[in-house]
Amino acid sequence: MRKLSLIIVVLFLVFQLRAQENPHGEDLSIDCLDCHTTEGWIFSKATARFSHDSTDFTLDGQHAFTDCRACHTTLVFNDAKSNCMDCHNDMHNNTVGLDCRRCHDSRSWLVSNITEIHQTSRFPLMGAHNTADCSDCHTSASLLEFQPLGVECIDCHSQDYYATTEPNHVESGFSTDCFECHRIDAFLWSAQGINHDFFPLTKGHAVSSCTECHTSGVFEPISTDCFSCHETDFVSATNPSHQNSGFSTQCSDCHTTDPGWSPAQFTVHDDYYFPIYSGRHRGEWNNCFDCHTQQNSYSLFSCTDCHEHNQTETDSRHRDVNDYVYTPTSCFDCHPRGNAEDD
Repeated sequence: MRKLSLIIVVLFLVFQLRAQENPHGEDLSIDCLDCHTTEGWIFSKATARFSHDSTDFTLDGQHAFTDCRACHTTLVFNDAKSNCMDCHNDMHNNTVGLDCRRCHDSRSWLVSNITEIHQTSRFPLMGAHNTADCSDCHTSASLLEFQPLGVECIDCHSQDYYATTEPNHVESGFSTDCFECHRIDAFLWSAQGINHDFFPLTKGHAVSSCTECHTSGVFEPISTDCFSCHETDFVSATNPSHQNSGFSTQCSDCHTTDPGWSPAQFTVHDDYYFPIYSGRHRGEWNNCFDCHTQQNSYSLFSCTDCHEHNQTETDSRHRDVNDYVYTPTSCFDCHPRGNAEDD
């Protein structure tokens, strides 16, 4: 009988000790009264003093409306994990890593700045790539897997390369390195998107079709010399006649790449012939014919048509000048730079 009594006492003490153990685990340091009252163990948000903000995991966004038991599956609250992947299924199947916070936040799974995020990747989105839908490149069945893709143009655009007929890229032997001709920041494959920096297609050269210059249909390098493309323009020019006037075929002597061949300035005139863009004659003429009175020959000119000298007075002032004669071009013989003090 005494032995039975001893057993009962031991069992009672064990139950008492068990009753005093914390069901939330030994590591929980929160005061019981922060969550419970003396009226019972039922947790009530209305009366609880506990705030999850006091922990290492603040309840932001959708987490603030989540039921506690969705994360805390046992009463040992410290067992709950804080990594996204511990609670959320990876819909991307590990194709973008395990750090959900790179793209998402606690407010929503929707991503509003995917373009900005993509700019930090090995393939920044420029030009037409910046407006493309993700599924245009990432073609998984779920549309949520983003397997790393090749970053070479041909990796995605091989069909464009082989299907192109104007010009035929295969027959022309074009490189599959699209960068050699096209710009990654362009929105079209057309001339506006061609990487033609070696010969800028600007102003008068802003053509709408490659065939305007590459007339053979084979896009081999062609001469960048103006005359090689503009011989017809040179021959047909009548105001003035370039051929009859003996003009140089170096178009850049007078013209820029502005459309319509104007404005035209023969600035080398000052160095080779007579200063008209500098010195005393600068701004004193309107067109070539002010001095070159014969439109078909720019080797002919007249000084006296502008400088209305009285021959009698001029003869008198040049009596001591050897070989002096009064002609429309005689002034130039003594004044080759247009100055009175010229010898």
